[in-house]
Amino acid sequence: MKNYEKAITVEAKHKRQIQQEMNELQRDMKYQVDEEKADTESKIAMKKDAIQSSDESIQLYKDEQKSLQEKLQKLNEKQQDLAMK
Repeated sequence: MKNYEKAITVEAKHKRQIQQEMNELQRDMKYQVDEEKADTESKIAMKKDAIQSSDESIQLYKDEQKSLQEKLQKLNEKQQDLAMK
């Protein structure tokens, strides 16, 4: 579970970095000519895809972490039941 927590933290940091880069590209578009804007829009679209991918990875890690917590809870219940016998 600790590994999933670390992975979530790393992925969230990566997502924030991509978001900052995308915001910077959007600010720069104001001073670009049409040809440059088209290229920048393409880069922004790739950044949006990367952010979506990060969101999906974070959700997957959270789901896996929740599953492990449920398994741990069930094992603890089993241990308690066996101790009572």
